[in-house]
Amino acid sequence: MSNEKEHNKQFLDLYGKHSDELFRYCFFKTGSRDQSLEIVQEVFMKTWIGMEKGTVMDNPKAFLYAATRNAVTDWYRKKKPVSLDEMHEAGFDTSKEEEGNSFDNLEAERIISMASKLEEKYREVIILRFVNDLSVNEIAQMLGEKENNVSVRIHRALEKLRKLYIK
Repeated sequence: MSNEKEHNKQFLDLYGKHSDELFRYCFFKTGSRDQSLEIVQEVFMKTWIGMEKGTVMDNPKAFLYAATRNAVTDWYRKKKPVSLDEMHEAGFDTSKEEEGNSFDNLEAERIISMASKLEEKYREVIILRFVNDLSVNEIAQMLGEKENNVSVRIHRALEKLRKLYIK
């Protein structure tokens, strides 16, 4: 019984710590609140089943992001994402702060809009690093790449964003 309680606590801790950030990641990628909720629910359901079977996660956060990324990729194969305007209508706030300066909100909106013009490999690391606040190490584990490669990709993505911003 103690094992079951420990299992439940571990799962609830994972859900409490990561569900919101996984939802933001999904929402940024899909533009759909309902679809994002469904993807996150599916990821946690599969995680629960895996934990029941004894799957050991060395880095649970990286595991959850990888599973979420795969679920979003599957969704992409089936449906095209919506526009930034539709994301705003659905309640997506480009600012991390509850009440931000209007100028800051406009700048954040402009940067997110520019990020959508980047290649997927650059857009993804920008989202993971600056929207979801993941470390380079966590991104590298999630993508199955070396930290140096991820750092270089982030640097190149920022350079591309700067060029778009100056235009």
